[in-house]
Parts: sequence; structure tokens; C-alpha cells
Amino acid sequence: MHDIASWSVNLGRWGGLQIRVHALFVLFAIGTFSMSAMAEPGLKWVGYTLVMLLFVSVLLHELGHCYAAFREGGDPDQIVIGPLGGLTQVHVPHEPRAELVTALAGPLVNLTVSGTLAIMLAAIYGVDPLPFLHPLMPVGVTDGAPLIAVAQLALWLNWVLLLVNLLPAFPFDGGQVLRSLLWKTKGFRTSVLIVAAVAKVTAVLILVGAILIFDEPVAGPIPAWGPLAVLAAFLYFSAKQEVARLDRASHDEDYVGYEFSSTFSHFEGPSGNPPSLLAMWRKNRQLLKQQRKREREAADEARVDEILARLHERGSGALNADDRALLQRVSARYRSRLGS
Repeated sequence: MHDIASWSVNLGRWGGLQIRVHALFVLFAIGTFSMSAMAEPGLKWVGYTLVMLLFVSVLLHELGHCYAAFREGGDPDQIVIGPLGGLTQVHVPHEPRAELVTALAGPLVNLTVSGTLAIMLAAIYGVDPLPFLHPLMPVGVTDGAPLIAVAQLALWLNWVLLLVNLLPAFPFDGGQVLRSLLWKTKGFRTSVLIVAAVAKVTAVLILVGAILIFDEPVAGPIPAWGPLAVLAAFLYFSAKQEVARLDRASHDEDYVGYEFSSTFSHFEGPSGNPPSLLAMWRKNRQLLKQQRKREREAADEARVDEILARLHERGSGALNADDRALLQRVSARYRSRLGS
């Protein structure tokens, strides 16, 4: 998703973070508003409220990631709001713990919001929150006084965001979590391949579930199997894309665990006039590429030190395939520098 920002609307910088709304969210909002316009008079408010609550819930989810990234030494620059979560990933140190903590922070926010609302509804209003936990067909979620109905909708939305983002598949947080847990013992490349395989199996299981409920009664304007089928296809092709990116990385070293974006650098053209947007984009792209290259090389060299220490203590049998590939890559890099 290197060009993800080109498919989004810029809402400006909020507290140092660039906030964007992706085209998928805009399309979701338009579709929801259209269905709300055709709904019964007493239910027209639901669609508009749903979109606003979803925007706030996804924003809080992403701010959780950004806060954790700051704590782990990362430098998040922008948030792109999508219908199921953020569509860019914050840049953190390329190591298992930092990525694990950052990935878990977003779902933790949704869990906190849904849990707090469930306790509030039960304790203050005597509402049983359990019927709202069905991710596809919540029962009575819009019933009650306006304030209670809004709280119920917010509870359901944050619960759905929690469940979806914990799926063990890229690009959701659950995929990042699983990769981070496997990373230390399996190596980065093997971990990505395992998560991609798990994602494909998850996609097949979700598709089977969609087929099984195909003839179920429809509780709303969209049959429950529809979102499941779309989600299954999204997970499957995202897994294939992740493997393709990993394969490209073995040739051009263009893979990093967390993507990040940056604002254009300020510079002037040869004549002293402000540069064109194309020139700014090219310059910024070059600077980003150089920065990523330096970060990758620094991370590689840190890992080389650890591998050499392990090699000294336990011999060559302590090295796995990823370790050997890293040593070969760093060795080739040093030979290239010496030859230049």
C-alpha cells in the first residue's frame, strides 16, 4: 500500500498526525446514507449515526497504535481511516516486541470501549449487552431511548472492529500479532509465510460459513453471507499479496514490516522557484528510500552481531535458514561497498 494516500481525502494534521479518509470509507458512507434515505422514518438516523460512530471508533483504534508506536520508539506520521480500521501501518523498530505491542494497542482500545459501554448499559440502564455481541445480526441494537441506542451501536461497532482486527491474517492486527509471536523462533520470512498460510485457511473457513448461512433469513438490507464472502476474498488475496511482497524483498530488499508515510520535504528548484508537485514527490520518494535503506541496514547489522555471538557459542548448527540468508546479504553488501 505504498500509494495508499493517493486514494484518500486529506483532513489535515491533528496533533502532528496527518489524518486521511480512504475512498473505501467514503464509498461505505455513501452506501449507508443511501440505504438510510430509503429506510422507515424512525430508522433513518441509524445509518448516519453508524458512519459517525465508525469514524470515531476507527480513529481511536489507530490512535492506540500511534501511542504504542511512540512508546516503542517509532515515528507514526499519518492515519488513513478505512471501514474496518486504518489502511496504513505505523513505523516502529523492526523487531518482534515493538511490533507486537503496537499491533495489540488498537484492538485493546476497541475492547476497552465496548467493555466500558457494556458495563455502563448493564449497571445504569439495566440493558443486557449480550444480544449486541452477534457481529452480523445484533438483536435490538437500535432499540431504546436515543442515548441508549447510540451507546448500543457504539458497543456493537467496537466489538466488530475488535473481532475483525484479531483475525490471524494480514493486513489485520491479528496477522501482525501472530507474526511477531513466531518471529523469534521461526525467523521473519518464515513467520510471514506461516501467517499467509493461516490467512488463506481462515479465508476458506469464512467462505464456508458464508455458504452455510446463504439461505438464512435476512435481518436487514444486506444478507449476512455477503460481508463474510467479501471478507474471505479480501483475506485470501491480501495473503497472496503479502507473499508476493516478501518474494520481491529477496531481490530488491524493499520489504519493511511497517509502512510509513511522510510529508513532502521542503526544497527549492535550481532557479530558486518552488518545485512542481512531481519534483517534490520524486525528491521525497528518494529521501524516504534512503532512510528506509539506512534503517534496514542498521537492523541487519544489529542482528548480525547477535548471530555471530550465537555462532561463537554454539557453532554453525545454531543458525537457521533466515540467519544464513541475512549473513549472505550483509556480506554481499560489504563486498559491494569495497568494490565501489
